[in-house]
Amino acid sequence: MLASPVSRAAQNGAIASRFAVSSPSFSTVGAAASALPTRPLSEDAWTFGLQADTQWREDRDGENPGTTAFGIQQMVNEQFITKGVDFVVQVGDNVDVEHYTKNGNPDVRTLPIKAQAVQPLYDAGIGFYTLRGNHESSQRAAQEFPVVFPQNLGQGPNPLARATNFSSPSDLLAGLSYSFDVKNLRIIMLDQFRRPDGSGSTNTNIVDQLDWIEERVMGRPEDMHCLVFAHKNLIGQNHVDTLFGSNPGENPEAYDRFIRIMDEGQVPYVIGGHDHVHHRSIITSPDGSSQVEQLIAGSNSHKFYVPKNPSNDQRYGGPSEVVLAQELWTITHYVVTVDGPRLYIDFYSMSTGQDYDNSSLAVTPPESDWYWREQWGYSLNGEAFLVDQGEAYTEVVDEFEGTTASIIAGVNTSTKVDYAGRPMSKEINTGWQSAGKGDNTARLFLWGTATNLQLNDPALEGTWPRNNETDESDPFVLRLSGGPAKGFNASGSYGLATLDADGTWVNAVQTNFGGTARLVRGAYKPGYELGTYGVDPRTKDVWAVINHGGVFAARRGI
Repeated sequence: MLASPVSRAAQNGAIASRFAVSSPSFSTVGAAASALPTRPLSEDAWTFGLQADTQWREDRDGENPGTTAFGIQQMVNEQFITKGVDFVVQVGDNVDVEHYTKNGNPDVRTLPIKAQAVQPLYDAGIGFYTLRGNHESSQRAAQEFPVVFPQNLGQGPNPLARATNFSSPSDLLAGLSYSFDVKNLRIIMLDQFRRPDGSGSTNTNIVDQLDWIEERVMGRPEDMHCLVFAHKNLIGQNHVDTLFGSNPGENPEAYDRFIRIMDEGQVPYVIGGHDHVHHRSIITSPDGSSQVEQLIAGSNSHKFYVPKNPSNDQRYGGPSEVVLAQELWTITHYVVTVDGPRLYIDFYSMSTGQDYDNSSLAVTPPESDWYWREQWGYSLNGEAFLVDQGEAYTEVVDEFEGTTASIIAGVNTSTKVDYAGRPMSKEINTGWQSAGKGDNTARLFLWGTATNLQLNDPALEGTWPRNNETDESDPFVLRLSGGPAKGFNASGSYGLATLDADGTWVNAVQTNFGGTARLVRGAYKPGYELGTYGVDPRTKDVWAVINHGGVFAARRGI
């Protein structure tokens, strides 16, 4: 059974022992900085895809039968096949309506047409696991859903993608609410809609599943990740209705228990759809005792929504929300990487082909470039630190196998806000890997330092997004302590190293965005500029003034 995670804060003492400056072997940095953060993959690492709602209107271009976004689905299928994912998860609203009345065929059911849309995934050996949304919420849809998608039961001809240990809260909910394991990940899919016998209320259907949810979360092995998926959100941005009621103020006791299970059970993310916006935030339970990060996945539909202003957490009681990132009015998909104790998510999006704004699609847009927008992650052996705007990063301190990582200087200077005007905070996460060949410390993984993703301004002109984002952050000072004296030197060839875009260990300042490399033989001193790095002969610590996340270790030969 999993224990409750332990939060850690840190105080930074004064640093002494400063020495003379010497010249590095390179002077200008930034040219080699990567647009995408680099992560080393172990031999056991694997990936799966995530997509959002795919409902569609009338089939005006002949590409979208069955009120499902058949055309966009094919673009997303191609991305998942090219990226080699093992399976795909969809967070509901597979179709717009359950029958084909919109195109004059009221007797034709549309969920089987959705199954046809994902056939290329099946043909490529990729599994597809989905759940119901409010657009397929009827008693009849509840009856046919496990028939159309038998893999939800662990049965049928479609690829299971190594999924095992299928479970549901009851026979009545089999294939609707269900969980399964893939290697070191447990996935829990939650259905809150009308049940096969006609029973149940959308506002309370999760309440009687809480015992099962708790057993699934808390009963897994300690080295296993867990992600929870539902169609509706804990707090929506446009929609007021939620996983627990018609607005966030309903069922506070159920909210408290659910978020407590997520927090104590080390579930990093609760992932939903329904709102057709990319939105990440930290949700705090109504009683203020527990937290979980929420991802609302962006649209794969003809619809794009505008968030409420004032926001739903300001309009109703219930859980509170701290915003981390937001992107509106784009077509999206996600790739989740599971790499031992580490799990991280890459977000990609594409323009709708129309001027950037809240416009609904009438026909399938032409496929254009997909852009990498952000990456965030966590580790079972790491910690999370929430840093608000204007606050110092110095609370970030973590330890693993004798290595201590600490950010000893730097401030969150972001002024980014969401559509409702709420300031965006940063959640910085650490993770670890044991020291490898050539490492003098354990390897630190650092996520969340990058500038917050913000694409939500309707005044923008033209098509967006237009480029990959970067991992660039505020300048901060990262220090690694605890490396053995063996192999240490202060000549400039030993210090804080990071993996570059090619997977090569280089000096950590070499992948900075701008700055000038400068070696200091001694401890960090306030005022050192971006690109300054050092080794302290007294403590054997390494440090550097950098402006990116990544993977770090103390190493020789850099």
